[in-house]
Amino acid sequence: MTTLAEALTSEREKRRREAEDAATRREVGRAVLQAVAHRLNADPLTGWSFISRGDEIIVARSSGAGSRQHVATWIVDDEMRLVLDQEMTEWITAESCARVVDEAVRITARFILDEETRAQPLRRELSEYARHG
Repeated sequence: MTTLAEALTSEREKRRREAEDAATRREVGRAVLQAVAHRLNADPLTGWSFISRGDEIIVARSSGAGSRQHVATWIVDDEMRLVLDQEMTEWITAESCARVVDEAVRITARFILDEETRAQPLRRELSEYARHG
């Protein structure tokens, strides 16, 4: 028979372990995000910025006159995967860290191309409008 004191001790220990696990997951997620930000910023890309803010990476596009437009955010989800928009990497594990960083860079490249492709027709329309009034 379990006593109330034993049950309380057990529950406190369980919650302590869960809190430690959550803290470890946050630290690992931040470290992987830092690695991704470092890789994305290693070769500056004209018109794009990658701003690391602890638990996220802001993907911003230059929108003229020195201003930036926030277009997406890299985060770590509850299942320990990096997520950008609708794309996500494999789970972050000790064995997968390097693959996850590589995959995040590839996803970012696809995202940038998609954004640039979406913006081209709008630029053309604005150019035509400016010429013809």
